[in-house]
Amino acid sequence: MKTLLKRAKRSALDIITGSGRSASSVTLLPPHASQIKYIFFKYSHWKDIQIFSEANPGPLPLLHTLRINAVNEFNMDGPDTMTPPSLPLFRNAVNLKVLVLDSAGLPFLHHFVFPNLTELELSARSVGPALPVRFRASQLLDFLEASPMLRTVYIKVIGDILFEGVPRENPVMLPNVEAFSLVVSDGGHGYGVMAHISCPSARHTSLVHERDARNATLHEIFPTSIPWNAIVRQHTRSSVEEVTFEIKFARDPIIECSLTFRSVDEAVLTLDFQVAAGDDDEDELQIPLGELQYEVFHQASRTIRDHPLLANVKRLFLDHGVVVFGTPEFPRFSAEVARLFKSVGPLEKLSTYGCDLYLFFNPSPNPPGFHDTERPVVFPPIRELVISHPFHTHNDEMCMATIVEFARSRHALGIPFERMTVCMERLPTVMAERLGPWVGAVECYEEMMLDEDY
Repeated sequence: MKTLLKRAKRSALDIITGSGRSASSVTLLPPHASQIKYIFFKYSHWKDIQIFSEANPGPLPLLHTLRINAVNEFNMDGPDTMTPPSLPLFRNAVNLKVLVLDSAGLPFLHHFVFPNLTELELSARSVGPALPVRFRASQLLDFLEASPMLRTVYIKVIGDILFEGVPRENPVMLPNVEAFSLVVSDGGHGYGVMAHISCPSARHTSLVHERDARNATLHEIFPTSIPWNAIVRQHTRSSVEEVTFEIKFARDPIIECSLTFRSVDEAVLTLDFQVAAGDDDEDELQIPLGELQYEVFHQASRTIRDHPLLANVKRLFLDHGVVVFGTPEFPRFSAEVARLFKSVGPLEKLSTYGCDLYLFFNPSPNPPGFHDTERPVVFPPIRELVISHPFHTHNDEMCMATIVEFARSRHALGIPFERMTVCMERLPTVMAERLGPWVGAVECYEEMMLDEDY
């Protein structure tokens, strides 16, 4: 090693190390600290990382990237019992730009201070069943606040997040962040983290919240303390022009809901909520699947409806994927759709992809399941309508008649569709002909449905 360092002369150095390395080798690096550009701790213990930092205090003017893959010694008393460093780790790496930290627990995050950091990739995971992560949100927020030059942030936390001592007011401002992504699973409160962060210049912001539904209540899965709509209001600064709402139902995850808000300045906010049953088949869901489906649909619909700039939305894309026509859940779903369409203003484009045409487009005075005091769905003016796979039925005539009647009724109200597109299997050959009198332009396509859509 001495020979190699001598041959390097003044060249930039990339250091890759890990636990089990000779302690004497660390002492050979201080004379070359000013040449170190990249450090990668591969499967290292925190104590080894501390030793390296203390033995090489710097200065480290060239250090651009610090990558740490940290493992704990599985101390049964917990990672918080580890002796913290007396000084900040790599405290003289004042020009560090990239920090990639993957750790079993994050005992020392608050001991990193990099004022010129521009890229953060942070992953925290459980040490094991006996040592679940108890991740303190205050450490993360303090670190972000001390890194004002950040431009790209990716955070993934697998475990519980504690908000003790974190004030609700004055969220941490990240003025230069252009892309912010947060993934939280296994009971973590991702909405709480998002509520305490503000990225006014972000072009893309996303939250993925994964939740295990085994032995859980609706209140635990959908906490009311920080609803979805509060996050949307926090992270959409300009007028929202496009909203996409998609729900998928599968075996794993059981339910996945995605909400995307695109602003007039092309800034994008995405909320992705996943409810899964986990890998243990012995524990069954305590919540009926119909209740779970409706609650996801309700939360997403309310998030759209409560947006303060919803009237400015020009394009709305819906794919709810729920087969509820003729089921006990139909009245609640229909009422939810009615509230959603009542909230939006005139639309340049409405696109719906769903297996149940009647949920969105039943023009009859009293759709099945509505009480006498309830009104059918009232649609806003729509310039362009796209319907993809509107019906899970072999009754093509019923499907076509419903679509044609819907177009005719809009024409009778004096607000006809300028363009209407229908994509479906077994497309009736006369569909375009029957729609022609009521629509400015008609496009009909025969389109096969993917297997996962059934």
